[in-house]
Amino acid sequence: MAQTFVRKIWLFLFLPLQLASCQNHNSNNKDMNEPEYEWGISVNAPIGYPIHVYAGRVGPEYIMSDLWCSTEEPDWGSAYVNEGNDPKELPKDIDIVWFSFIENCFYNLQASLDYEKIEKLFKEGFEQRIRYGELHHTTYNGLVVGLAPGGTVVVWVGKGYSPITEVGRFQASRTYLTETSDMDSHERLIFDKEYRKSIATASNIVPLEVQKANEGKPIPYNLWDRYAETQYRWYPTFEIPDGKMGDVFFQYWNGEANTIFYTDLEPTTERETILKPKVCQEPIGKLPLYKEISINYKAFDGIKYAATITFDWEQSAEIYKKVFGEHPEEVTAQLYFRLNRNNTHVTTRLIGSNGKDLIIVPKNIYIGEADPYAAPVDEQLIKKQ
Repeated sequence: MAQTFVRKIWLFLFLPLQLASCQNHNSNNKDMNEPEYEWGISVNAPIGYPIHVYAGRVGPEYIMSDLWCSTEEPDWGSAYVNEGNDPKELPKDIDIVWFSFIENCFYNLQASLDYEKIEKLFKEGFEQRIRYGELHHTTYNGLVVGLAPGGTVVVWVGKGYSPITEVGRFQASRTYLTETSDMDSHERLIFDKEYRKSIATASNIVPLEVQKANEGKPIPYNLWDRYAETQYRWYPTFEIPDGKMGDVFFQYWNGEANTIFYTDLEPTTERETILKPKVCQEPIGKLPLYKEISINYKAFDGIKYAATITFDWEQSAEIYKKVFGEHPEEVTAQLYFRLNRNNTHVTTRLIGSNGKDLIIVPKNIYIGEADPYAAPVDEQLIKKQ
């Protein structure tokens, strides 16, 4: 492992023909005036499209793990483990070469990162709900690099259950690498055809249902760019019959994610029982589409529940297109969620300002009891602690 670590760094410094790396690495040399934060790196790949990082660096942090894959939703943008959680300056560039098992090719990217945007996010931090209802101010501890078919590269600040914000989107180029005589047995694996096939067909790396669903179909190039480009002027609304709203966690199809705290909700003008985010002021801004949303609430029976709703991309994109019509810039819409009194179903409708109103059938709905200490805050429980 130590030999591999040294070799990965050596690749960046001495193989310009294979990696053409680190021409701008001096831009990452420490500036005494630049703040340091504890952060690390994770790599993300969509379900069904595992990748092997041949060599990679994000600012001063090297990517040491090889194989990266996702096996369950939500996949794009999601990561929970970091490499290199230690204090250091924030990154200014990215330099990475990886192998796509499904496409059977290498990609290479060298690009500058938006340092000012990254620094602003780390400096401002975010509010996080902790047990017993308190809000705790903290900051980020990781960046995620997403690698998709066709060479799409996205960099996000945030991971896990923190807010996730896109800070860079790039197009990598295909490149060609060959096996050399000085490689050890581990390094040669990526050039072995049988190894490549075994990874692409391993059920613990590409789930069997995904393999079957993708069999015979072309790779959906540009899909991950469509996730980011498909945006409309809309906002969510929520109704809990005779209940009380808690916090709402959501992830967009473009990989970004955030939380709406229940204290940041207010009644709509249509009906007091329907709540919307307070930030929804005119003009309504454009947003990507929801991939998953989890609604915490206290039902009329006094029990706290969490309702997790996931959506199908094609259906959602089609419904939004129909509601917003030929002149989407003239339309706003609310994505309305209504929980039934039996806590068994969620109705989801996209209601446009143009009078169009269509139901979106979720891909999956799961409603279960939540932690009694979850939001909305129960003051009596807190007093007992």
